[in-house]
Amino acid sequence: MKTLLALALVLSACSHHSDAKSPSGPTGMVDPTLPSWAPRSCAAYHVAVVEATECLEIDQGTRESIKTKYEAANTSWHDLHDTRQEVIDQISMLCTEDVKFVHEQGAGKCVAAN
Repeated sequence: MKTLLALALVLSACSHHSDAKSPSGPTGMVDPTLPSWAPRSCAAYHVAVVEATECLEIDQGTRESIKTKYEAANTSWHDLHDTRQEVIDQISMLCTEDVKFVHEQGAGKCVAAN
């Protein structure tokens, strides 16, 4: 119950952000570790990674590679402070490319293309 309350508080606190920076992914999954400034494409990247890493039809090594790449990106996002809009825009483009990469790595197995 406390977890649901905390999630509701986080979502309501983030509701003042524009849709382009929403931490909620296309399937409604929320990555609580994403920075508040993270673009929607990075939330979509998180969703694609979760789907791919849970897909047993994708080779274990590929799943680990996908997960490792996402974790490195997520760590780098947290290292950014007072991020300028042009940097956020660049990260958004990279996240969009990474979603495509994850889908390609999954070769259509378990990952719904967006």
